[in-house]
Amino acid sequence: MEKTTRGKSRKINTIGNKEIDLMAMFKAIWKKFWLVVLVTVVAGVLTYVGCKVFVAPTYRSSFTAYVNNNKEVDLSSRTSSDVMASKALAHTYSELITSRSVLVGAAEKADIDMGYDKLRKMVKTSIGSETEIISVSVDAKSPSVAYELATAISSEALPVTGEIVEGSSMKIIDVPEMPKGIYQPNYLKLGIFGAMFAFAIVVLIICFRQYFNDKVQSETELSEHYNIPIMGTIPDMNVAEKGSSDYYYSYGGSSGEKAEPEEEDESKKGGRKS
Repeated sequence: MEKTTRGKSRKINTIGNKEIDLMAMFKAIWKKFWLVVLVTVVAGVLTYVGCKVFVAPTYRSSFTAYVNNNKEVDLSSRTSSDVMASKALAHTYSELITSRSVLVGAAEKADIDMGYDKLRKMVKTSIGSETEIISVSVDAKSPSVAYELATAISSEALPVTGEIVEGSSMKIIDVPEMPKGIYQPNYLKLGIFGAMFAFAIVVLIICFRQYFNDKVQSETELSEHYNIPIMGTIPDMNVAEKGSSDYYYSYGGSSGEKAEPEEEDESKKGGRKS
């Protein structure tokens, strides 16, 4: 809905019978912009520091392996049926790597005292799209635990899977490495998310307060919204200087303008002299 007053175009949206003045919303936000910035910065810093203190970091070490449906890997003699068989076999190997025998055996080899349920939550496997390559990752609270367990799994999985799935083989492509940094969480992203969330909340609160505010803020707003001519304004007595007893106001001048008192007649001044 486009509303025009005094030759000016003013953008007005309506919800039911209630009008939304977008310009007034923007002015209200701009008036409290210092508060928006302050709350946004404080919320971002508090979120970042809070996550640093209360959210423990996680480290990841991983390795990749190539699955073959034959004992010997000879890429030059492989047929399309061998490729399809290896792709199907990759899913079987993925389940075997996270089996109890492999994980518990790897934990014993790495001298890590953990139960199978906890180990299973730490280990994740994924298979590349249309490939025979398996990716195995280990997430732990300690970088050394993640590295040692991933290394133990890579060595423990080779003989176990070879014994269970006869006539097949698995070859490690990328060996595990010691984590060089935190895998999760990203504290900076969390801080930015907290700042953005606070920014949105503050802006919404300001907009809602402006939307439900029925008070007329100025004579200009009164004339623009209701098209009522302004004949005069009542001066604000609070703008007078403190301690002054001369409350002379001009109704013809601007609002709150103090009028000058009339000068006394010179004859009267002379009559007061002794």
